[in-house]
Amino acid sequence: MTSPRNKPDKLLEGVEVDKVGVVKLEDTRDTPIYEKTRSLLPDAKSIIILALEVFPEVVKYLVSERKVGEITLRDLYNRNAELVSGRLDWEAYKVIKALHGAGYKGIPLPASGSPLDNRRIESVLSYKHAAQIAGLGVFGWNSLLLTPEYGARVRLSCIVTDAPFPPSTPIDEYNPCPECGGACIKVCPVSAIKQPEDGETFNIDKYVCSTYYNYAGGCAECLRVCPAGKTKTAQVMGK
Repeated sequence: MTSPRNKPDKLLEGVEVDKVGVVKLEDTRDTPIYEKTRSLLPDAKSIIILALEVFPEVVKYLVSERKVGEITLRDLYNRNAELVSGRLDWEAYKVIKALHGAGYKGIPLPASGSPLDNRRIESVLSYKHAAQIAGLGVFGWNSLLLTPEYGARVRLSCIVTDAPFPPSTPIDEYNPCPECGGACIKVCPVSAIKQPEDGETFNIDKYVCSTYYNYAGGCAECLRVCPAGKTKTAQVMGK
């Protein structure tokens, strides 16, 4: 009889999220993903990425402008994102409990974000880069992860583990940005997003973006207008 330790992929059956991806760490050698993951767990072999949709009904209220003391519907998105993040963290917790039961180790990286270096606006591990490698989506011109099903409307959490999971398959042909032509570029209130040059995936001034985000108390205009994955959004919203 095959034990769970010999078949760790069975430990992901029944995970209640919209998308699951796996990075085989050995495939990322000589990259920051490899180095940062091994700094967290020296014998790590896999990164598991969990994703859940953020509903389009609340994303449409994402605006950066607000006046002190006034009601802002942007908070509908914030509360919904908190609920989604909590659900992701709970699912990650259950996966790690299963890993422990099978004799493996696991470190949960919460959906609310891993520890951040504010000097460089870099986290201990890039969820988006891990998700792209795992085939959950691709980077858009807005530097967000774009999934075929939900566009940028997803939250992510990660699990670093010494369990040798088989890797998921990257996406080869999904690239919605050229057809869109840069809705995120047009809407950015501080022109932090530019059209990528040849060889670039995205071109964003992270310092300008972060400065405005902190000044405005939040900003996700590029997420709000991004049409990627909008087929499902249009159906939900009756358009």
